[in-house]
Parts: sequence; structure tokens; C-alpha cells
Amino acid sequence: MKRNEMHFYQLLRDFLTDYLITKRNFSDKTARAYRQSLNLLRNYLREGKSISFDRMDFFCFSRSGIYDFLMWLKNTQKNSAQTLNLRLSAIKSFLKYCSEEDMELMPVYLDVASIHAFKGVKQPCVEYLTQEQLKLLFSLPDMTTRLGRRDRFFMIFAYETGARIQELLDLRLNCIIRGDTSVRVRIHGKGNKTRYVPLLGSTVKHLNSYLAGFHKSNSMDAFLFYTIHDSQKTQMQPGTVDYFLKKYGKRAHEADTAFPEGLHAHMFRHSIAMAMHKKGIPISYIRDFLGHSSIETTSVYSYSDEETITKALESVDLEGTIGKTVAKQKNWKGKEQYLLEYCGLS
Repeated sequence: MKRNEMHFYQLLRDFLTDYLITKRNFSDKTARAYRQSLNLLRNYLREGKSISFDRMDFFCFSRSGIYDFLMWLKNTQKNSAQTLNLRLSAIKSFLKYCSEEDMELMPVYLDVASIHAFKGVKQPCVEYLTQEQLKLLFSLPDMTTRLGRRDRFFMIFAYETGARIQELLDLRLNCIIRGDTSVRVRIHGKGNKTRYVPLLGSTVKHLNSYLAGFHKSNSMDAFLFYTIHDSQKTQMQPGTVDYFLKKYGKRAHEADTAFPEGLHAHMFRHSIAMAMHKKGIPISYIRDFLGHSSIETTSVYSYSDEETITKALESVDLEGTIGKTVAKQKNWKGKEQYLLEYCGLS
């Protein structure tokens, strides 16, 4: 079974057996409704498209595919608009969860999120900023003040690096790596993984300006972003970021009502991912850039430490270098019932 197929089952299992119950604290009845919706989709794919569960993957979650499924529920199963919206909401919730765990799946979620609810039920706003909205946001800080300059640089840096908020706040000056012709940022991310993000020339200029004003004589071990308490520089906390982002987000929404309400740091990560996707950059590159975080379920499958694996390397690995893993994958073939039990759908 292919690597991305295994990833699908891992995400599905975690969503149904952990996220809904533990993280969202849903009742058994509510969790059962989500499970039922995904089981209905599974049955539709098997009966209507001849796609068995052991062949199911994220390709089954295209906008057109989900819309066809909803039309099947409406016309064949005679579901009401309210029921259709519940099924659609469950699928969107699953895909949103997947996109938050794996940014490579953000386009899949956004594609399905664009399906309107039946009978004009309002859909939640997709949380990313357009290029015009980013320009508006970056124009708001008061550049004549120290905090204004800090806030603007933080927002620009968050967007250009695509880093998670804690990854940004954990950065130290020694994470800025300067080469002869380039500057990179070393980011320590989820799963104890390290990635290197190159900075564009314009971002380097913003960085140099920020360093000149905020790190004139600091050691290389100092935090890149800090606050001052009792005359001491301490690591900036997420609450500080939330505070100034909400302030600028409110002003941006007042200037343009299309600007999403409730600005938060993760929107910058979503925004750079969507901008890259719209420019035609391969999903595999976006995954590498963002530091894709896989779910490690070693009893099923051991993920490689590589962020991006080319087709050539995959073919080599499948023929020799990951022998035991390949054998385990082959053993999954035909074991649909085992997969159903593993994912919590049986």
C-alpha cells in the first residue's frame, strides 16, 4: 500500500478515535454521527464507484466527488437538506483536521470547503489572506514606534517562513544562517524535525533592519522575538502575539469588511501555502517548505524522516532499502475489515 494511502488511514483513525473524543470532547452520540457520515461516503464509493475501503485515499475527496455523493444522498436516499448539511459538515471537519495536521492537504480541504450548504446555509470563512489583504495588514503598524516596527516584521516573517507560532517564538539568533549568497532560517518543528527555509532578498532586508534595531549587542543564543520584563529580555509568548494580531486584524476588518475577523498567527502559514499553490508550485515542495508533520503510528507504518521524497528515490526504496516496510505494506492488501476496525469505522 502506498505511503500516502497509509497516511490517510492514520489521519482517519486519529480523527475518529482521538480528536473528536479527546480534543473536542464530543459525546459518543456526536462522534457516532461523524462516523456514520464517513461510513456513508465509504459505502457510496464501494457501491457506486467500485472503490473498496482498502483503495480509499484523499483523491476520493475532490469537490466534484463529494458533491456527487451529496446528490446521491439527496436523490437516491431521499435525505433532507438538513441531513445533507450535516453530512457535508462532518466531511469538512475531517478534511480541516487533516489540513491542520498536514499542510499538504490544505488544497483538498479548501476545495471541499467551497461547496455551499443546501438552502443557503452560511459556510465558515476559509482562514487565509489574499495578497491584497496581506498588503493592507502590513501597512497598519506605526513604523515610527518601536513596537510597530517589531509587529510588522513579525507578521512579514511569519508569512515568508510559513512557520508555526511556537516555531517562530523558539527561534534564536543562531538560527539565522548566512551563506555567501543566501540567508536561511533553521526551524525546529514538530516531530523533532529540523528544516531550513531560504529567505528572499526583500525579507532579508526586513530582517537586517529588525536586527539592527532590536539586537545590537545580543549573544547568538538570544531569542529572535522577545519582550522586556523588569529590564530583562524574555522569550515572547503566544499571548503577546495574539494581542497585537487581534488589534491589527480589527483595524484591517474596519478598513475592508472582506478581511477575515479574528486574525491569528496560523493564518500566515495558511496564506503562504495557498499563495504557493496558486502559483503552481508542486505540493511536494510546499510540504517540504512548511515542514509537514506526519502522524506516527508505528504499529501500522513507520514514516521516513525525509520531508520530500522524489519518485526516483521512492522507486529505489521500494525495491530494496525499506524491505521490511514494503512487506508490511503488502500484507495490508485485501484486509478491508482490519482497516475498518483500525480506523474505528466498523
